[in-house]
Amino acid sequence: MEDVRRMHRVPKLVRFNKHNKEDCYTPKMVSFGPYYHGAPELRMAEELKRQVRRDFVSSRCTELFYDKISQVIDQIRNCYVGVSTDAYDDRALAEMMLLDASFAIYIMEVNLEDIEKCEHSRQYLGIAATPVVTEDLILFENQIPLRVIKLLCDLMHGEHTFYKFLRFFAFKNIRLITRIPVEDEGLPLHLLDASYQLLVKEVDNAGEEPFDRYQWWQWRRGNLNESREYNRQSRSVTNLKAKGIHFKPSSYCLKDIKFKSYIFFGQLQLPVLFFHANSKLIFMQLIAHEMSLKNEYKYTVLCYINFMQSLIVKSEDVKELREKKILFSNLDSDERIVEVIKGIDTHGRETDFIFDEVKTKIEKHCSSKGKTWFAELIHTHFHSPWTFTALLAAIFLLCLTFLQTYYTMNPRK
Repeated sequence: MEDVRRMHRVPKLVRFNKHNKEDCYTPKMVSFGPYYHGAPELRMAEELKRQVRRDFVSSRCTELFYDKISQVIDQIRNCYVGVSTDAYDDRALAEMMLLDASFAIYIMEVNLEDIEKCEHSRQYLGIAATPVVTEDLILFENQIPLRVIKLLCDLMHGEHTFYKFLRFFAFKNIRLITRIPVEDEGLPLHLLDASYQLLVKEVDNAGEEPFDRYQWWQWRRGNLNESREYNRQSRSVTNLKAKGIHFKPSSYCLKDIKFKSYIFFGQLQLPVLFFHANSKLIFMQLIAHEMSLKNEYKYTVLCYINFMQSLIVKSEDVKELREKKILFSNLDSDERIVEVIKGIDTHGRETDFIFDEVKTKIEKHCSSKGKTWFAELIHTHFHSPWTFTALLAAIFLLCLTFLQTYYTMNPRK
């Protein structure tokens, strides 16, 4: 199995958030997979896993699962780094996969508001613990192979039902989640990888594909003078709006950022994204996952976060994108969204190189007095609709005065 398809550990230098030293990578209540299995602080959840298996996984499903998983147990073991047969023999690893897969499906069903599972979770898990367990399910080091979850899901609910559970990562949008392949050949490595593919996978209506590192250098050399002329400074949403740049949703793909310059205005298209209480945690896991991939020149999530951190510096920026149907949220204020975005640690890698061409086009537009004078005039002097109305009234009265003077001096014969 290729190294890129293995579940790595979080590097020590990445583990702690630079802002508040918060450990965002260690599970708080339940373990999935071998990396935290048996940790003393997580042992209480092990009995709950067995309870879920007894209540929702039939003995026939259990037998079939063990039979099928035993055929690929070496591949499952090789998904992890440093998990030897001395720590877990084949049977122990298979049992761990069964308990963890059944509990992962259970938690996804709770979040998808399955009535039976919600009632069960209130009785055995408690309302307060459910969000914590959900957070543990998405942690980078706390994953099990997605093929294991799919296997158990097929046995429990029949084939072709797996997409229903992946809606957990797609805002319950079944059409959106079908972009993720469920065949064994192209199946994501784990749930977090499925979420990653959902956000970075190209779509039919996506914009121009961003550069990889080689293409970026080729473009950079060919446009070096232009890049020097237009210093790509960071500009916020409100700053760009004052320059006559309008905002429009593009797609759900984080790569789909593009800019078009017109005579008197510009248009910046941005991906649609939903922010919630776990957004900061999810993006930090996605960045850790992205850093573990060999094709590191495609730092899509990292570049997107850096790009958005330059765009959003205050609540007015969020308000503008929210009104343009680009950002959605169930948080209680726009300030909270600013805090979430600013709190995502990019570990000192402040690059957004795949959007360099976009930023250069934006700066070129903003540096053109011919293209921005009208927008700056409106923003500076007529930002209030009443001021603009007063201007129109004044122009109308001026025209009437001119006509009156003209006809006074040139009366009809």
